[in-house]
Amino acid sequence: MTLLDLHNRALLDAHRAGPQALTKVPGERPHDAAMMALAVAQAERARGRTSPNPLVGAVLVDESGAQPQVLSLGYHERPGLAHAEVAALRGMAEKAVGKTLYVTLEPCNHVGRTGKCSEAVIAAGIRRVVIGLRDPNPRVTGGGIERLREAGLEVTVGVAEPLCRQQNRAYLRWLASGRPQLLMKAAVSLDGRLAPLPSDLHRGSPQWLTSSQARQQAHVLRDGCDAILVGVGTVLADDPQLTVRLPAPAPEENRPPKQPVRVVLDGSLRTPTTAKVVGPKTLILTSQAGLAAKAAHAQALQERGAEVVALPGPSSRDVSMKRGAGAHDIDLYAALRYLGQRDLLMVMCEGGAILHGALLEAGLYDEAALFLAPVLLGDGGVPLLRHFSVPDVGAAPWLQHLQVQQLGPDVLLSGLLQRGNYRPTAPAADSQADTKKET
Repeated sequence: MTLLDLHNRALLDAHRAGPQALTKVPGERPHDAAMMALAVAQAERARGRTSPNPLVGAVLVDESGAQPQVLSLGYHERPGLAHAEVAALRGMAEKAVGKTLYVTLEPCNHVGRTGKCSEAVIAAGIRRVVIGLRDPNPRVTGGGIERLREAGLEVTVGVAEPLCRQQNRAYLRWLASGRPQLLMKAAVSLDGRLAPLPSDLHRGSPQWLTSSQARQQAHVLRDGCDAILVGVGTVLADDPQLTVRLPAPAPEENRPPKQPVRVVLDGSLRTPTTAKVVGPKTLILTSQAGLAAKAAHAQALQERGAEVVALPGPSSRDVSMKRGAGAHDIDLYAALRYLGQRDLLMVMCEGGAILHGALLEAGLYDEAALFLAPVLLGDGGVPLLRHFSVPDVGAAPWLQHLQVQQLGPDVLLSGLLQRGNYRPTAPAADSQADTKKET
């Protein structure tokens, strides 16, 4: 990919992230956005593997010639390993002196599992540092930038910031609220149905709505998440594995296989010990009453490797859960806060209609990935949402920065979920035609 290609892609991504993304920051050079896009691409190599740390990529560049020359690349692979800046500087020695380092997130200036990245950058003799996003972590914010400037380095902050912010939205959500970024995932028909009317004929056997291409992409989404969330109703109806099943990556990709934590909301502790989801890296969140009533069953689940944790019951905020025939009996806010305490930053919910409706009603969904199959299932089909309604279109949740991807015969619609203030606008010609009809 050429420098121009990288620059154009950075502008396109920034445009999708919002008009404000195209604003240049003081000190920004014409090629900075393209170099930052390359750093973002490096950071993406570790998606799903860095929590509770952020995704960070870095690029070491020689700006002395007519065109900037990339000297090395680096990214943070997983907690405990080198941060992106150190990875990019590794083996460069004197080649790094006087050069420019691009990094998607502010370098740290504290000692954690690794040393101070700011000091490593200064020691390498870097002349200029370009940063995409300030790190709001209280242990970092401002400290890395200040230290670099104190040492006499030129520091440019905010290049392609919306792009970097979008990449680390889960990390930022977790820092701000203590809970993970929650992704709503579902495969639906054209008329918004999750499945046809349940029948004894197909009970216990999967009925796929979407193609193999779409299902593989769903596994890609799983691979990028820290946890997969379902309700016990989904476990009882479908007996899912909730695992990532993708072809083994090539060794040069340096992307070790990983399975997300499997989380089941089960207030009445009805998960069978024989369920495919039960095993190591499975977390069953139940109610205090459910655990007290079925202590022996909880013990049997734990003997199979699952972890059973009791949480508070629904609060007054969880009205939709109470309408759901006692489906979960768990405070959804408490459940997400607990997942945040477990350092799970990106969680994808693959639940059923009641859980999707409850999480949407509670305002806990942050984004959505909906696989749309070219099929109609009719009135008897299972709806995407239960116990959820809106008073008018303007108050409806909607997808912002919508992305559309063709996957065989299916379409993936994804974007950030916004609540309310939906303002559809018709093309000018249509508006004028409608006006003439009304008059």
